[in-house]
Amino acid sequence: MLTAGPPTLLVAAHGTQSAVGGATTRQLIDAVAAARPEARVSVCFLDVASPSLPDALEALNGRDVVIVPLLLSAGYHVLVDIPGIVASYPSVRVTRHLGPDPAIVDAVASRLESAGGSGPTLLAAIASSKSSARDEVDVAARLLSSRLGRDVAVLPLYSSLPPLPSPVQIAVYLLAEGGFLDSLRESVGENGVVAEPIGVHPALVELVWSRYDEVVNAVG
Repeated sequence: MLTAGPPTLLVAAHGTQSAVGGATTRQLIDAVAAARPEARVSVCFLDVASPSLPDALEALNGRDVVIVPLLLSAGYHVLVDIPGIVASYPSVRVTRHLGPDPAIVDAVASRLESAGGSGPTLLAAIASSKSSARDEVDVAARLLSSRLGRDVAVLPLYSSLPPLPSPVQIAVYLLAEGGFLDSLRESVGENGVVAEPIGVHPALVELVWSRYDEVVNAVG
């Protein structure tokens, strides 16, 4: 049985072991909720942190729920994990994930512009085994290149990094802090600048609600 009023927004974040990254995610959820005080907003995590998506759905039992994956690329969680979990919940709908939306690219660009620096521009993104995720990062790099008016190459983040040019400007295609970003900053050191992650950015807050509205207002 569905509850009265609009569906609950359930933000599905990745989760991180980074205390700073976890705090950033919580601040972002608070900003999303503050943008529409009348709305019901909950959060769950797809890895590491709690509550998990299954636990969150159980807690919202009987409610109409719209899940917004707080994810930039179509990797495992988007393609396999989330659809598999929600398959048994007929009142639960899932929106598109966030990237590579122009709003995300604008937020990445603004963080890079705040960081300053000079040299070749790279877009750092966590490496994925899914071609769909890699293709979307490539699209984001092209959009960022158009936005900045200069070439932007993708820097996949693995456990180890290739040699980097010096100086270098690194835009960050990440939502929050974490181990990959810590390692990147350590590798770059004084040889360049590493922008902040997207974090609590107005464009991101707006995009989360835009994804929600697409599903809630869909006809048929």
